[in-house]
Amino acid sequence: MIRKFPVFPYSFAIQRSLIVWWLDTQTAFALVSVQFMASSSSSCDVTKIKHDVFISFRGTDVRKGLLSHLQKELRRRQIDTYVDEKLDKGGEISPLLLRAIEGSQISLVIFSKDYASSRWCLEELAKIIECMERDQQTVLPVFFNVDPSDVRHQLGNYGDALAKHEETLKVQSWRSALENAANLSGFHYPTNFVDEFDLVQRIVEDISKKLSKFYPSESNGLLGIDQTIAQIKSLLKMESSEVLLVGIWGMGGIGKTTLARAIYEIYYPQYEGCCFLNVREKLEKHELSLLRDKIIFELLEEGPHTSGISKARFLNSAVRRMSRKKVLLVLEDVNTSEQLKYLVGEPICFGAGSRVIVTSRDKHVLTSGGVKQIHQVRKMDPRDSLKLFCLNAFNESHPKKGYEKLSKEVVKISQGNPLALKVLGSDFHSRSIDTWECALRKIKKHPNKEIQSVLRYSYDGLDEVDKKAFLDIAFFFQEDDKDYVIEQLDAWGFYGKSGIEVLQRKALITISENRIQMHNLIREMGWEIVRQEYPARRSRLRDFEEVYDVLRSNVGNDTVEGMQIDASRIKGVSFKNALKKMPRLRFLKFYLPMRRHAGLSAPAIDDSFLSQVRALVLSAGEIHIKYVYYHLIDGCSVDLSRLNSLKNLTSEEMSMMYKIEIPGMQKHSEVEMMGNSFFVHLSDLDIEYSDVDDVEPFKNLPNELLCLKSMHYVKYSKREQDTEKRKLHIQFDGIRCAKRISYKPKLHNSVIQLSRAEILLLLEEAIME
Repeated sequence: MIRKFPVFPYSFAIQRSLIVWWLDTQTAFALVSVQFMASSSSSCDVTKIKHDVFISFRGTDVRKGLLSHLQKELRRRQIDTYVDEKLDKGGEISPLLLRAIEGSQISLVIFSKDYASSRWCLEELAKIIECMERDQQTVLPVFFNVDPSDVRHQLGNYGDALAKHEETLKVQSWRSALENAANLSGFHYPTNFVDEFDLVQRIVEDISKKLSKFYPSESNGLLGIDQTIAQIKSLLKMESSEVLLVGIWGMGGIGKTTLARAIYEIYYPQYEGCCFLNVREKLEKHELSLLRDKIIFELLEEGPHTSGISKARFLNSAVRRMSRKKVLLVLEDVNTSEQLKYLVGEPICFGAGSRVIVTSRDKHVLTSGGVKQIHQVRKMDPRDSLKLFCLNAFNESHPKKGYEKLSKEVVKISQGNPLALKVLGSDFHSRSIDTWECALRKIKKHPNKEIQSVLRYSYDGLDEVDKKAFLDIAFFFQEDDKDYVIEQLDAWGFYGKSGIEVLQRKALITISENRIQMHNLIREMGWEIVRQEYPARRSRLRDFEEVYDVLRSNVGNDTVEGMQIDASRIKGVSFKNALKKMPRLRFLKFYLPMRRHAGLSAPAIDDSFLSQVRALVLSAGEIHIKYVYYHLIDGCSVDLSRLNSLKNLTSEEMSMMYKIEIPGMQKHSEVEMMGNSFFVHLSDLDIEYSDVDDVEPFKNLPNELLCLKSMHYVKYSKREQDTEKRKLHIQFDGIRCAKRISYKPKLHNSVIQLSRAEILLLLEEAIME
């Protein structure tokens, strides 16, 4: 079954290129290709096609009636039509008109009473039949108040007209053209039609179907959209007489616009009035009130208000008429709920069964604007992603030999974003393997500007505080626990919970299993935003070469707010002077790449150099901390992630520590801490234990942890599923002071004795009896 191809204004004409992609600032699913291939139905030279339909007619018979109604409906269906408006069709047919016939996908011939009396019309017909036989152009005859047999055998008016042309040398070719056209399947009016309106509707519907066949959906159409359309159809509830608003939400470039276009094309014939409006694009040139007027004019199918009545009176009349009309309105790229409410109206004044579809990057815009049914557009799956990329890169649905691995790498970078797949596919088209490899290295450091310009629109809509939170996440907190990130953002005055919600509803981040995730392209956009800052004055540093240059030069700068440092590459680098010159530094992360091992010694420097730091993250295989000073730990969260050993933490410098997290502690891990005073203020203990064979999870902890009087939060969890029923015997007094306990495996019933615990979180199973 052939699926309808979405139509845009003059779309069938625009789509005639070998590879077609519709991108209206944020595109999507994949309006791809299409090559007109030789088939039993048609096979025109795609380079010639300029129009959807050429109409051949006798003006005196149909211009003011059938033709005008036909043109209006074709325009409403957004089908590009060529009509020769020359009133006096005398003399020789022009070369321009002949080219218009050759450049049309379909020729519609209206045989009326006096059609054959015009030599001009007969010349057009002869050219049309020539294109049909030579180029397989589609021809649709309409027999309007004439008998097809009269046309076929040149009888009646047609016989009389041809008799007057006998002296003309071309008369025989005209007779042949009339006979061939009359033998084609077409429309015979008034036979089988109720009235002219019925005739017009059926002609236009047939033309739409025939045009759609030139854009096959199996290999070159809307990739992966069928299931999504079905999901939105369920939200639209087409059988309901209610007036419904449906939202389409997602990140930039993910396919909201293309999906809305496809839905619009499928359903608009069922409505009395239709309008598709790109709100953001139009607002760049016009005021919101003009957009509302445009919606009214299109839904009521009338021109701008120019009569003598007042604007207010006209609007009242328009609202009254629209309340009786079943309409389909699509508002694309709405940025605020105020825009939505103003354009749709409060209360909504459309007739029963009307539907309003709204696309936005911000979910809050939809919900606060009264949209209850919202569909989130997901990224394309890997299979369709590869297919779309290849269609743009190779003009076929699979990678060329030798390009398989490189193609998959590009697809991985794009992470199912149709815009990125299309843009990068076009960029890589017809390039050598060496050039591909070089280009891949480039886009990993310098993202494509066309993609970035689409994505950045969401970032530009954030306030200054949320922009900082976004950049911090892009640089330092990918895949981190949401609660941990909120804690860090709060410490820096960025209102973590609120900021996370804003970024999530704007589709800049997602939350999965309580971990923050960010699409590769969006994260790279964040990197690029900071990269565009003056090189020596960047606020966040993550690339080691940049970090190394700053540390080695010992110059520092007063703009750096966060850094992450590869501990395996800084041996012998003295950077104490550089750090002293970073008064705004608030986040410092030392890490080791996978499969690397190194010791890390914090530099011996003045104890006040990190007075503003609120997060020190040590994420490495083995780190020996020799010197950590008072101001670094006072009020600072210390994250000791994935450490195999933790040694030499002296009590004098760390007496103010209030929280310690030890994820990944293994059976043979070493935790050596000296002095009870180290733990005087310790209130949070978070241990993730990964050795399932050890029944005593706390046996490797120092004795100092057994008497924690200020403890209010203890978290204990296992990375792996326990294979047996394990019991946890908690034997130290400090836990009786705990106000919050998080424990993943089964708990021994002795935990019930914790009378002072305010919250007991059992993450997997009930308490064992």
